[in-house]
Amino acid sequence: MGLGIAGGGAGAANFFNKIGSKIAITDLKTKKELKDSLARIPKNTKLVLGKHSFRDFLNADFIIKNPAVPWSSPYLKKAKKQSRAILTDAQIFFDFAPREKIIGITGTKGKTTACYLLYHFLKNKYKVLLTSVAGTSSLIDLFKADKFDWIIYELSSFDLENLAKSPHIAVITNIFPDHLDRY
Repeated sequence: MGLGIAGGGAGAANFFNKIGSKIAITDLKTKKELKDSLARIPKNTKLVLGKHSFRDFLNADFIIKNPAVPWSSPYLKKAKKQSRAILTDAQIFFDFAPREKIIGITGTKGKTTACYLLYHFLKNKYKVLLTSVAGTSSLIDLFKADKFDWIIYELSSFDLENLAKSPHIAVITNIFPDHLDRY
């Protein structure tokens, strides 16, 4: 749910395509608005754009929610009532990646900069994976996560909303009033 314009939904679609899942993407944005993201998804993906349909949510085995989609969505509420699993990239990554290697970085501002700085500091001594920065999906990185000494993972406040597991090391850059329309 929510292909999005930043690339995260495309990464999730590619991950699930690679493991053999049948994929449907639904987004309120139009084909024109999603042009760049649509170019990055598997060709066999079912698309429902410019609207949502309850049928798509109720027929799904599970739903991968884009972090920008609020949990208050009526489509998610109805799917939850019908016992559909609703997951996020971050939840899946934290369930399967070696958590003892994860350094999670969050905060209102400066997350991406902090991730790149830490990556720069560590890369000369360790094999470091930089993932989930600037709205990209971490899921495709699951296939190679075991090969790295450290995994630097950028976590937005939206990623943290339903995350039940923590990284081995957590960094908070700062906290300011933000996303007040959501919180």
